[in-house]
Amino acid sequence: MNTPPKILIIDDSHDALDMLEIMLYKEYDIMTSLNGFDGLKRAEEETPDLIITDIMMPVMDGIRLFNNLKKQSKTAHIPVIAVTSFLKKITRRSLRNIGFDAVISKPFDRKLILDTINKILLKAVPVETSNDGPQT
Repeated sequence: MNTPPKILIIDDSHDALDMLEIMLYKEYDIMTSLNGFDGLKRAEEETPDLIITDIMMPVMDGIRLFNNLKKQSKTAHIPVIAVTSFLKKITRRSLRNIGFDAVISKPFDRKLILDTINKILLKAVPVETSNDGPQT
């Protein structure tokens, strides 16, 4: 049996964490953290397949978290989705320019989140290639 992908959700709002966990727990192995500092430690320890992080958080915001993740070889490969309540067109563009794999606004739309996660995880799956041609 295949193990479900691990997703780390980082948000200082218990309500947001609960809502995302309810939306995703059937398809994914969910872990949560309440701030970027704890989320960074958790990512280093658990190496999730995907991280969903709020941008505006105490202790360490989502942008500092993202930059720290990308500096470390153990976590640099992990795709990161930004979620925020304060999303204007310019904010979305600037977050994408920083390097976030996707930007999603709150309140959450379950279909959009699942579609986005699936697209990102499909891109992250290593493709196996083999040369089964005749051996000479």
